[in-house]
Amino acid sequence: MSTTRYALITGAAGGIGLEVARRMARRGYTVVAVERDIELATTAAERIGASSVPVACDLSDRDSTAALAERIRTEWADALEVAFLNAGIIIPGKVVDIAPEIIDKHLTIMLNSTTVLAQAAATVMVARGRGAIVATVSHGGILALPGSAPYSAAKAGLRAFLTALHHEVREAGVSVSALFPSAVDTPMLEHEAASGGSTLNFIGKISTIDDVADAFDEALRTGKPELHIPRGDGLFVALMQSFPRIARKLMPYAEQLGAKGRDRYLAQVAERDRLRPNVNA
Repeated sequence: MSTTRYALITGAAGGIGLEVARRMARRGYTVVAVERDIELATTAAERIGASSVPVACDLSDRDSTAALAERIRTEWADALEVAFLNAGIIIPGKVVDIAPEIIDKHLTIMLNSTTVLAQAAATVMVARGRGAIVATVSHGGILALPGSAPYSAAKAGLRAFLTALHHEVREAGVSVSALFPSAVDTPMLEHEAASGGSTLNFIGKISTIDDVADAFDEALRTGKPELHIPRGDGLFVALMQSFPRIARKLMPYAEQLGAKGRDRYLAQVAERDRLRPNVNA
């Protein structure tokens, strides 16, 4: 009987996914490092270390996602202990300005494909009576972000799916947890800041990758259905979303405050880039 324990991680090549993958590898898991193409997946596996398997899966392609789900149900069914569904995209833009394909891409990657993989993982874990599914959602899935409507729509739908799944499988010994970070200092956030993303991202504290990875660890320990990063932001976004009239009145002030935070963040990024060693020098 094999003693191998698998942890499947999407978006494993960098940022939050890479940090979580390294932690899982140090704990003795074989990491199934999933990225959109084999080059990125191989890079992820190299960064994670020996206990990793590179797997290519383009989550914007339904056939590719279905193939990965089938491997979960067959190849890794007896040993998949953890599934961390972390891959995501954000392409900022007002709804009236973006192409329909952009809306579809957000929903396909972060809602449709993620739920397909969650279903496959839940199926094999329930059959064994143990396992943990954790997904990166966002406070943008609770308080909708102007300028990033498709992103918020995908994350809001994912939140609803995970909440229902949590209740369906908890008695079978399987935990389902959602991580709700606000802004996290990653290349994705830099892209948002420089490309007209919602200024609401920059109102409060910008978390680190370690902050989110620590929340992932807490999810594994406790099985909590929702973890907010920072914790106080969960209350703020819930209140804003619960009282839309108040939120509408406060929105202009919040966006002004966020714009100042974004400018500070961009200045920090520029300074960090300036101090970074030039490997080509």
